[in-house]
Amino acid sequence: MTSYVAEVLRAPYPIVSDANWEVFSRYGMGSGLGVPLPGCFVIDAEGIIRYAWAAPFSVVFTPPPAEFLLKQIDGL
Repeated sequence: MTSYVAEVLRAPYPIVSDANWEVFSRYGMGSGLGVPLPGCFVIDAEGIIRYAWAAPFSVVFTPPPAEFLLKQIDGL
């Protein structure tokens, strides 16, 4: 089943829905007022997390730029 987000974004890559927050919780991600906080992970072919960023519980935060994440991926 395609997620609503995947349909809206029309992303050229798979988007997996975690409706029950199971994976979200396993990665130690937080939430505020029942809303999940964003995060970014770079995971290598062996399943090892090589880079992780989790948004702080704050109104203002700056996620890592796409260029930075791409450099992390290129470095694998």
